[in-house]
Amino acid sequence: MRFSEKIISEYSKDADKRLAFICRLMIVFMLLVALLNFLGVFIIDAVPLYLTVGVSILIFFLPTLFGDILKMRTKGLRYFFLALMVFQSGLQYATLSYHTIIMLVFPMVMSCLYNEKKYVKYTAIISVPMIIISHLLAIVLRVVPDEPLITLRDTIVYGILPRGIEFGGIVVLCYFISDRMERLVDTLAKKNAELYDDQENLILALSQIIENKSEHTGQHVRRVAEYTEVLCRSLGYDEEESWKISLAAMMHDVGKIMVPETILEKPSKLTDEEYGVVKKHIEYGKQMLETSPGELFKISTDIAYQHHERWDGNGYRGIKGEDITPYARCAALADVFDALVSSRPYKAAWTPEKAYEEIVSQSGKQFDPKVVDAFKENFDAFLDIMKNYPDE
Repeated sequence: MRFSEKIISEYSKDADKRLAFICRLMIVFMLLVALLNFLGVFIIDAVPLYLTVGVSILIFFLPTLFGDILKMRTKGLRYFFLALMVFQSGLQYATLSYHTIIMLVFPMVMSCLYNEKKYVKYTAIISVPMIIISHLLAIVLRVVPDEPLITLRDTIVYGILPRGIEFGGIVVLCYFISDRMERLVDTLAKKNAELYDDQENLILALSQIIENKSEHTGQHVRRVAEYTEVLCRSLGYDEEESWKISLAAMMHDVGKIMVPETILEKPSKLTDEEYGVVKKHIEYGKQMLETSPGELFKISTDIAYQHHERWDGNGYRGIKGEDITPYARCAALADVFDALVSSRPYKAAWTPEKAYEEIVSQSGKQFDPKVVDAFKENFDAFLDIMKNYPDE
């Protein structure tokens, strides 16, 4: 399973945050323009100036409102914000003229933040008519008394044409910057996918070794992974996180590779000494996994070390409550349920209904109450997994 597109999505979210931050800086810039005009440095009619400043501040605040405050980040909003940037750049040039001439290329520069050529193309297309319109409006409005381009001919020859040439150069530059960044992000996404593939293949190989070590555990590893994914999805984890955690859960008993089979397969009750040896499998698992690179192995390490912890703190290491990692809590319930409904040399299999009652009775004791609630809501899915992965 590949989730490379999430990297691109994260880059876009980061670009949304940067856009909002830059727009907040532009609010300061607009206030500075108003101040300079008030002090007489600029000579611009007050009413159009303050109206333009007010509209621009409102537009510049919208990315912060939708992105940072309301957490609304969509492609549609990105196109909308870029269109607003183009509109306000035209408005500023029409009313403030060459005092804010740099604003004509501001939307193009902002479009580069998203590292995708489509945003650059979109911004360039809608900017061209806005540049023409803003120059023509500057003649009609004549808000700036010392505006040098006061005739249509001068506006076309000395305004629109040079601005168009300059803008074309900016478009080409922005296009190649976005193209370069888009290629880099795509390469990073592919390398990320390859890294996860390598980790997945290694985990699957190790899980097969775990399964083959015992003739009685059968599909236990696979079922625990599937149960864990169901619980994670129910608890609100997205598809990618749920997949990662479920795959990592396959390593929960990897430390048992170091435990003698005579103890693991013993048909009678274990002695205290033998039980002490079995309990060491969490230490063995941690030692085997913690030096392995990659996010999946980091999650696997926590699950292998903590899946025998109890919510009330009476587990192997005495870790309790929220100190137990959330994914270890899910794997713990999945592991216990599967152990209860599976036959072992030392016990017969429980019925799913009896195991259900036992799990529910341990809410707030052995298990996180929220995880138990997720189990209750998805019990039918657990039954389906049991049928899909029976022990041979």
